Amino acid sequence: MSAKHAVLGLVVERPGYGYELTQRLQERFGCSAFAPSGVYSALDQLKRDALVRTAGEVGRGPARRAAPRMIYEATEKGVERFESWMRGASRLPPQRDELHMKIALARPRDVPGLIDAVYEQELACTQRLRELGPHGALELSGGAHDWSRRMRGVRAAAEIASWQARVEWLRSARALLESLLEDGASRAHAPARERAAHLG
Repeated sequence: MSAKHAVLGLVVERPGYGYELTQRLQERFGCSAFAPSGVYSALDQLKRDALVRTAGEVGRGPARRAAPRMIYEATEKGVERFESWMRGASRLPPQRDELHMKIALARPRDVPGLIDAVYEQELACTQRLRELGPHGALELSGGAHDWSRRMRGVRAAAEIASWQARVEWLRSARALLESLLEDGASRAHAPARERAAHLG
């Protein structure tokens, strides 16, 4: 997912400078947050496309030698682009993650390692769910005056549902891989058993 629309949305919401936008992005998107370099890259691209412009600067950071921090605000074109993006349809997320590719390309000898990889990811997803806890439900409560908090709750609820679905899929994938491994092992031993029976 590109940081471009996320950064533009934050600047439309209120002007900000790079580091502050990075912090707001982290607060808003949690584990889906973008790398700081992605925020600055998005700002450069948005400025090139005339969707944001500099609107002054704030004082230097804690290090006296640091450069002044440029404040970015949305242009009229930027607001229109953001509104158009918000009204548009959202694409389905891609299903090309690394684990899917490994499973698609696996050979019989890769199955034990795949089982381990699936289980490790299952543990990591379960840990992420524990970290999220009941956070999403709590964020959904509250008055209409705290709109940003409630929207974070909707996003958190979506993230929780996504991790839960991922854990469920990982468990079923691991069970299937383990059954394939057992089936392959029993077939490998079948000729030896047949030879032993024939000799007996």
